[in-house]
Amino acid sequence: MSTKTTFKRVALVAVATLGLGVLSVVPSSATVNADSLVVSSATATQTTAETATATSATATLQFLGAALDSMSVTASLVSGPATSTALPYLQLAETASATIDTKTAVQWTNSAVGFGTGPNTASVVTNASGAVAQTSAKWKVYLSTNGTAAPSVAGTYVVKLTPANVSTGSLNGSAQTITITVSKSTADIATGGTVILNRGETNTATTDAVVTASKEAATTPDAAATLVVALKNSAAGTPTESYTASITGPGTLGGVALSNISSSNNSLGRAISVKFDHVVQVFADGSSGVATVTISTASGVVIGTKSITFYGDASTITAKTTALTTGTVAKIGSNAKLISFTVADAAGTTVNTGSYYLVSAAAATISNTYTACNAWNATDGYTCDVAGVAKGTTNVYVTNKPSATDTTVTTVIKSADVAVRVGTTTPASVSVALDKSAYAPGEKATLTVTLKDADGNVVPSGDYTGIFATGGIAPSYLLTGDTTTATGLLAAVDGVKTYTLYMPNTEGSVDFKWTTGSTTAGALAGLALANQAKAGIITVDVSSTGSAAALDAANEATDAANAATDAALAAADAADAATAAAEDASAAVATLAKSVNTALGNLKKQITALTALVNKLLKK
Repeated sequence: MSTKTTFKRVALVAVATLGLGVLSVVPSSATVNADSLVVSSATATQTTAETATATSATATLQFLGAALDSMSVTASLVSGPATSTALPYLQLAETASATIDTKTAVQWTNSAVGFGTGPNTASVVTNASGAVAQTSAKWKVYLSTNGTAAPSVAGTYVVKLTPANVSTGSLNGSAQTITITVSKSTADIATGGTVILNRGETNTATTDAVVTASKEAATTPDAAATLVVALKNSAAGTPTESYTASITGPGTLGGVALSNISSSNNSLGRAISVKFDHVVQVFADGSSGVATVTISTASGVVIGTKSITFYGDASTITAKTTALTTGTVAKIGSNAKLISFTVADAAGTTVNTGSYYLVSAAAATISNTYTACNAWNATDGYTCDVAGVAKGTTNVYVTNKPSATDTTVTTVIKSADVAVRVGTTTPASVSVALDKSAYAPGEKATLTVTLKDADGNVVPSGDYTGIFATGGIAPSYLLTGDTTTATGLLAAVDGVKTYTLYMPNTEGSVDFKWTTGSTTAGALAGLALANQAKAGIITVDVSSTGSAAALDAANEATDAANAATDAALAAADAADAATAAAEDASAAVATLAKSVNTALGNLKKQITALTALVNKLLKK
């Protein structure tokens, strides 16, 4: 043993005797004996949510050595899953007679229980008893990506523990291996989730969009749709495992980070694995039809299926008057979005790309002549603005031909004719109506006000003023819902304005009264003179079903009572008639009896006279 080693031992013994702390020093290099490295089990388990636990496999290094004699153990990875970056770590679990040091690049560091030693780094055990003694230390063996983070990839890992003799002497202990099987934590296992279909390269939809896209595969692909997937584990948390996406029908798939959805992304295939925090994008492949994308967890649980329709070349155009916020009647001037239309391919699949034009049959009524229609958008679809010139009705149609003389469009398509009436915005009359004549308490009611021109046609859409006198349409109860007291009609569609009201909760009659205005008829204002300052009223009944039933029952009971009274009176009359008949019969019987007695008396007299005559004749 060298003189330096002797001095170090003496110094450490002195420090230990005086109760002073042991400083980090280079381990001794004397002779050790009876050394061994033992593992608690050749196999162990761990989850993707764990590092060192109470059930981790342990490794125990033990030797007999003089004061300051040292040995070490080093953990390394023999094999593991190809995609894993986890390596083995040693966490000091137990030491009673040793100082444990870890050699870093620049110094030795004293270790305490709970201290972790990284992969391929020696953990040195030094006899700190001050004399010849059995020295040992125990470590938990676990896998980690950085010492504190759990492994993220499930699979089988083989860890090698290699002992080394820092001091002199033959090495008796041998290297040990532990096979650690890492399984997915329940927190990392997706059991379900949600899938939301977005149009194009967007991710803001909260409900599924209806997606149609061109079948043509672009040189720089733009996604036709983006599927935002949110995985959930059994505790409704967010797992970190990947999921799968597959497609049937036309199209291909790609997976991309949420932050890169609008970048130039490429398709990856028709069945792909996607990271938990990535989205799925759908690309055209040149075929038309309906594509179905299925999103599943790694274990095969289907989270959702979404459909995207890829369309071919435009084949048909179907046009109509919009009849929504713009109405169907044109006014003189510009009429935004009055015509709406749809485009379909030969299979009937909706097409939402291409340029289309509106053509009028009578420019004196509607001046559109190959006027470009509005580009398709998700809210309105395809629409065309109409330019009204004069009152009247004419036909318009939509075509893909940009001019009458164009020869660049090889396949010309057009819609059927759509009749459009250009009306006047000068109202003449107004009518008010309710959708029912009787309501239950609190029931919803629809009040409809209709403006017509002097010809009896509804006027075009617009804001009309001066229709009613001050107070508008005034209900006799304070009703909830829309306000009807305005004197004009704002945002009337085709001359019609509807109000939603709710009847009172009490029963009775409700009156709606109004007086028409006195404004002279003109553009978007007033009424014809004959219809000005005219009062109107609508009365409706408000009653509950129970009240109506009770009233009906009462009426029925009254009717029944009246019927019973009538029957009783009829019975009394019948009894009187019977009594009179009986009396008449008795009188008749008495009269008959008297007549019979009189007849019998007369007969007796005749018989007596006849007998006397016969006797007289016999005597002769």
